[in-house]
Amino acid sequence: MTLFFSRRNQVYPVTWNGRCAVEKHFTQIEDWQREYDVYRVLRMPHPELLEARPGMLTLARCPQPTLLEELERQERAGFCPEPWDALAAWISGCSRSLGQLPAEGNLRNFLWDAEQGTVLGIDFEGYMPGCPSWCGALLIAALLEYTPKDTQVKQAAAVRLAKRLEVSELEIRIARANLQKERAEKQKRQFSGMILAGGKSSRMGREKANLLLHGKTLLEWQADKLRALGITDILLSGANCPALPGTKIIPDILQERGPLGGLHACLQTAEHPQCIVLTVDTPLLPAWVLSKMCCAHEMGVTVLGHHGKQEPLIGVYDKSVGEVIAPLIAERSAPVRALRDLVEWSVYEYYGPEELLLNCNTPEEFQQAESCDLTWPGLCDDDGLFSESPRKPDCRKGSA
Repeated sequence: MTLFFSRRNQVYPVTWNGRCAVEKHFTQIEDWQREYDVYRVLRMPHPELLEARPGMLTLARCPQPTLLEELERQERAGFCPEPWDALAAWISGCSRSLGQLPAEGNLRNFLWDAEQGTVLGIDFEGYMPGCPSWCGALLIAALLEYTPKDTQVKQAAAVRLAKRLEVSELEIRIARANLQKERAEKQKRQFSGMILAGGKSSRMGREKANLLLHGKTLLEWQADKLRALGITDILLSGANCPALPGTKIIPDILQERGPLGGLHACLQTAEHPQCIVLTVDTPLLPAWVLSKMCCAHEMGVTVLGHHGKQEPLIGVYDKSVGEVIAPLIAERSAPVRALRDLVEWSVYEYYGPEELLLNCNTPEEFQQAESCDLTWPGLCDDDGLFSESPRKPDCRKGSA
């Protein structure tokens, strides 16, 4: 069953009056108003709007695959024109019905209903006035640039869309050049990753990093999330942390200084100006939450917030914060909250299910994690911070 996807906002599976549904929480009220208005007037196929409250929409959950998933299926099974003809028809109909079209060529924003032979549009807050050929060029550019680029299937789909939406070769070249430039700009912002695994695990009674959760250790779950974001510089805090291929163990420079000691040592070693930080004992935290937090980060420290609480050990830290930490722990340990008055401190609010933030500090909490369905999309897969080509470690139950 396909879950909705949004680059800017937060989307979660829920049950609404006994029906499978999704809640979409908007970062900006303007985006909410824009999408709500579209749902009220759009006459093309789209998910049913079940409920609307300021800043939140509840939508019917759909079983259909996205067009990106259909593209990947066709790469394996061979080209099929029907989905691309249906997409062109949806774009043309949307232009007539709404006078607005998607401003980005995201194939995840369309579902393919093979039984009905129709496309359903989703994620409307980015719509703006434009002509079908302009929108078609954006979609063709994204399609052709998706890794691996310019395959026979992608070329055939592009030809089909170009013909039906009257997209010129010049429009496609311009759209591809703009997309390549946009991705190159994003790649300039690089992140390191840090997993805090140097605690004593006193309440658990055994080393948390080595606990097996559905075939993988907690440490492996967290490292896979960072890899899914395209992170290659992965630092493990703590001299006694278990070794993991492709990562670096960083012992504390100053001993017995608590979490700030681990942050201090890893930030000194980080290769990049910003560092994603997460604890080893939050295995249910989805990778895309970290991705969105990175996008929200501007400077200093950005931590995860939920229901008035803050999680300072799940966040994004500038490498330069290490210099601020050093004098705080020169003589003794200090709480992480001591940084709040010394650096730019912001909070990224999380609106999803609280159980995904479960902290496995005790055997009872670990048992709760074991009972969770780890096939939930997004746990260890994501678009990546900079690329449309996702890295997806196997996070199914029982995977090794």
